[in-house]
Amino acid sequence: MEPLLSRDEKERGERFHFDLHRHRFVGCRGTLREILAAYLDTDPRALAFHYGFQGKPSLPRSGLWFNLAHAEDLAMFAVSDRPRIGVDLEWVRDIPEMDLLVKTFFSPNEARDFSILTARDKRIAFFRLWTRKEAWLKATGAGISHLLGEVEVSFLEDEPPRIKQLPRGFGSPEDWRLFSSEPAPGYIAA
Repeated sequence: MEPLLSRDEKERGERFHFDLHRHRFVGCRGTLREILAAYLDTDPRALAFHYGFQGKPSLPRSGLWFNLAHAEDLAMFAVSDRPRIGVDLEWVRDIPEMDLLVKTFFSPNEARDFSILTARDKRIAFFRLWTRKEAWLKATGAGISHLLGEVEVSFLEDEPPRIKQLPRGFGSPEDWRLFSSEPAPGYIAA
């Protein structure tokens, strides 16, 4: 995949300390280029990405919007003809401080609902909560730094995926569609 990358992507790949991370980056970027080039009927090497706020790549004037996420050895790509698309993918694992993270960074309603779950249910609920928030944040291009606690999403097992509340200036929750999946054993995505 490396021959498909631009000079700046190759340089970015070289900055990874470990070969594993470098190979994952090159593989994801090369695959993204192949997917987008197929939609646009062009050579993957001809794509020139523009990087916006928070470093989110785009292809100006192409009519395509996209996002990608990766976790361990799995990657997920989303492509749309509408702007504001985001995807997140996580490997479900134990995070000892998840209660503190939810209490500190998520909304008070989410923290309350999370606190009453059993220890067994918290693990998957945390990653449902995280991926749904992160997918929306990536769609907006805002990043997680200051809106993580202001967007509120469903995450309980019996709730369908949906946005419950948005920060001021981002429209109504009904303006957005949220999907969730388990693309492979041990992974969750939104």
